[in-house]
Amino acid sequence: MHIRSPEPVDAYAATLLLNSTQEPHFHTTAAQLRTSWDRHPTRTLVVGEPGQPRGLLTRWAPDFHPTHLWIGLHLHPDHRADDTAPTLLHAARDAARAQGLTHLWLSVREDYLSTAPDLTTLGLREVHRTFGGGLHLRDWTDPTPDLRRALENRGYHFTPAQPHADDPRLHDLYTRTRDHKVTAAPTIPAASPTLADEDTLWDAAHLAWQGEELIGISLPETSRLNARNAVLTVAPDHRRRGVGRALLALTARALQNQGITFLNTAGSATDRAYLRALRQVGANIEPDWIAWEGPC
Repeated sequence: MHIRSPEPVDAYAATLLLNSTQEPHFHTTAAQLRTSWDRHPTRTLVVGEPGQPRGLLTRWAPDFHPTHLWIGLHLHPDHRADDTAPTLLHAARDAARAQGLTHLWLSVREDYLSTAPDLTTLGLREVHRTFGGGLHLRDWTDPTPDLRRALENRGYHFTPAQPHADDPRLHDLYTRTRDHKVTAAPTIPAASPTLADEDTLWDAAHLAWQGEELIGISLPETSRLNARNAVLTVAPDHRRRGVGRALLALTARALQNQGITFLNTAGSATDRAYLRALRQVGANIEPDWIAWEGPC
């Protein structure tokens, strides 16, 4: 057996060896992959010799986006610029066409682009950007009491939303503003035709009024991951005054009082007003997720 000093070309494999002895989740993830591949051998494609993969491609055809094959592209760092990615993309397009699908879809976080191949040269184009993040509520302090007092001096007031869940003014507000919800198929569905559903958390929702006019709502929702997601609507002629910021803070405080430790936030990266309001109440915003799409 040959013993030698390490060379730069050993670095990536050495990282795996280091992780295998220092990170318990390394073995957990590998065991989960073995089980998953045994149960669903066709959901992942591999380029490379057994035990020495050059690249992986995961694929999923979700029912809610019937024209798109969702893919994940994961390359060994030494094979980002060779034929590994084109080979995997070609196979993905064949698989999509065989299923009657017309497009591939791929999402990459902005700060991960340096580890991805050149997606444009692979026939994909950027279609939109979304952001994620949220409010850590365990030690959060409401920064808006002075703002709310200033707004109240201008004729605004804020109330819990639950007693007004069936108020027609609430649905009128949503009808007037739902077209402002950004849609970007296939990852951001169109706004629902109705405001309330089984996922809404009315006990933490709040309304904003100017006199008798309903002008805003902050209504959290639960997700399939048991997260609490912030939903904010403010009438267009009352924006840029701090109303949305005050509503978000009231909802965050209500969830905090219930023992909830995190309020998830996500949306289109083009919604600068929403992003600004989130940051002003203390939300941590992660780098954008960039959606890429390509024909089959």
